[in-house]
Amino acid sequence: MQRRVADVPDKWTVSADGWTLYDWDGIAGYGHDGAAIGQYGYLRVVPQAGVAVALLTNGGGARELYAALFRELLGDLVGVRMPDAFEPPAQAPVVDFSRYVGTYKRAGVVITVTERDGAPHLVYEFVDGMKDFSSPLDVELYAVTESVFAGTGAGPSFSEGYMPVVFSTLGDGTECCYIGMRAAPKVA
Repeated sequence: MQRRVADVPDKWTVSADGWTLYDWDGIAGYGHDGAAIGQYGYLRVVPQAGVAVALLTNGGGARELYAALFRELLGDLVGVRMPDAFEPPAQAPVVDFSRYVGTYKRAGVVITVTERDGAPHLVYEFVDGMKDFSSPLDVELYAVTESVFAGTGAGPSFSEGYMPVVFSTLGDGTECCYIGMRAAPKVA
């Protein structure tokens, strides 16, 4: 489970289900994050140092707590320098966003991608059996690369300021929007 099997389009989200392999400036590690509504778990393991750090929380601000705590602990214990918080670059690339406009859907979630006042925008909402779990997220998007955007408004449980939003196409040609490393195929 410490061997790379597949690459994912979203290289920035840390709080996603599944094992994730890390290379912190040459120091190998792995981890697993998970979340349910209001509950978050984070695990980081640095095998060469015999160190494992875990955080379980059921409160707001989980992502910010994780980032501050793990940056300090892994830095002090094993010399790991975790990446800085995800954010848009000072000089954003110019992107033709129109190709991403549409509706993306996965179980329990609909993502509506539009341009609002000429700027990239999305609404992330729970639907079906999950519709009453949370109010829709209204997200402004800022280009990081041609297909990666920094989204606002996700809240401190999901990000340190900006949430990665990644657009990618699967091998079969299906266009997807990744939020939290979860793929939502384009349906309209």
